[in-house]
Amino acid sequence: MARRGTRKLGLFGRWWESQRDHHFQIITYSTIISIACLVWGFVFLFVLGGHSDPEQQALVPWSWLAFVGGLVVAFYVAPEFFVYMGQRQILEDILLIDSRPEVLRRRKEAEDAADMLGKAYQARLMGLYQLHNISIGKKYKVESVRPISEDDSFDEEDFIELPSVTDSWWSTSDSTLSKLLPGLRVLRNPMANRGLIAGLLFTTLLLLSNSVFGIFTGASGARDHTLDLTASIHEMERVYESSPHYDVISLLFIAVFAALLWSTRPHVESPASEEE
Repeated sequence: MARRGTRKLGLFGRWWESQRDHHFQIITYSTIISIACLVWGFVFLFVLGGHSDPEQQALVPWSWLAFVGGLVVAFYVAPEFFVYMGQRQILEDILLIDSRPEVLRRRKEAEDAADMLGKAYQARLMGLYQLHNISIGKKYKVESVRPISEDDSFDEEDFIELPSVTDSWWSTSDSTLSKLLPGLRVLRNPMANRGLIAGLLFTTLLLLSNSVFGIFTGASGARDHTLDLTASIHEMERVYESSPHYDVISLLFIAVFAALLWSTRPHVESPASEEE
């Protein structure tokens, strides 16, 4: 998808070319959805044993469809996603350069990446050219914006202001997760990030409380029993244990949700990036 051929385009090819400015977003969404379907199908069919559960037979065809479809789509789009991510990283590195000769040296590299990524990145590249008084020409017919940079010493009068990014975890529009998934623009919305923080924090604390303190009632009537998720998934007879109790699945879920919660924090550039 990232590489264009010279043969005559079919219906899909014409549509794909018409969406040139949205290729990155389409590839990103397709990768996320296909991997999610693949994981769901695999977990339901082979981990939870849904294919042999008489009560879940209605979900089996859909789970197979999700598994096979997700596998096929991911096989094609996941490599393209990493191609686009690589080009995005190249352009992001160039946009942080303060040296005019270095920008000129990497100009073709930057323009190739901007051409692939679309108008939003082309506008930022034009902004970089303006900062360094580099002739733009007529290649890009977009309005320039100031490239995102830690250096605020440049004159900002000629640029459109981008949404402000704060250092507050609760109010940030520039989270680490939004950097990892740049195609999901909703992640740059502070309200969406707050929703993720609240949901992930609640889930992580609930899982921790279940393992450490117990949230289920035992024979004594006190909430001092832990639900063993591993035993529950494998449909064992005994699924409740006296707290504290730690099982593999619970620990895995705690680690995953805690990592996702940590990824909602404000993104911090590495020292190496700041020195460029």
